[in-house]
Amino acid sequence: MSKKRSATKLTSYIVYCIMLVIAIIQLVPLVWLVLISFKNNSEIQVGSIFSLPKEWLFSNYSSAWVQGQVGDNFVNSIIVGTVTVFFVLLLSSMMAYGLTRLRFKFSNVLMLILLAGVMVPIHATLVPLFLLLKNLGLLKTQLAIILPYITTSIPIGIFILSSFLRGLPKELEEAAFIDGYGIIRSFFQVIVPLLRPALASVGIFTFLHVWNELLMAATFIQKSSLRTLPLGLMNFSGEYSVEWGPLCAAMLISTIPLILIYIYFSEQMEKSFTAGSILK
Repeated sequence: MSKKRSATKLTSYIVYCIMLVIAIIQLVPLVWLVLISFKNNSEIQVGSIFSLPKEWLFSNYSSAWVQGQVGDNFVNSIIVGTVTVFFVLLLSSMMAYGLTRLRFKFSNVLMLILLAGVMVPIHATLVPLFLLLKNLGLLKTQLAIILPYITTSIPIGIFILSSFLRGLPKELEEAAFIDGYGIIRSFFQVIVPLLRPALASVGIFTFLHVWNELLMAATFIQKSSLRTLPLGLMNFSGEYSVEWGPLCAAMLISTIPLILIYIYFSEQMEKSFTAGSILK
């Protein structure tokens, strides 16, 4: 017994050490980004990477927010991300429910067709989508980027939610039907509350994708006032020089919502992973 306990403790220590190393590797760039955001170009290029600023330039943040138009880009990213997540969660949950619970002819074929969207590279759809959006007159609106984001995020949402739904007992819905619930009411009042952990995971993954995506935004956004944060960060690169301080300040501002969202929904994500493993 003592040998087993010592082996278990040794394994735990090794795992903790590995996790600590991974955490340090992930935190070091963030610390470096914070320090750089308070420096000027000369201090960044001459001084040490992790040295404290000689003068803490909080003006970098105001310059990034106002002159770099990070504020406007931030609002655009929030609008695009929120609308995309809402419709992805709504549509993918309803489609996953219909394909897993309401069995009908060719439902498996339809599921395969929808999931095939995960395997289609984004680069292959840029030109057809651009021409389609141009013909519809949507290139100078936020729908030009919201609609592609929704359609590309739905397949992975269906995959995650359908896997979670297969583990839920059908007796819950049967009891709801006995009580007089219809399909729509049982879905929203019985199934959706049980899907909260999986919905949180899909929502976070979708928001992260939308928040950091650059290629589609650069292709479809044809109006400077509609630029999202990744496009806005490109404005800090001048023809002959780059203002690294304001640029790093803008990058740090762009990471704050992601950190807050993960902290708020981390418990739901953990429940999703543990529930999925238990149901399997």
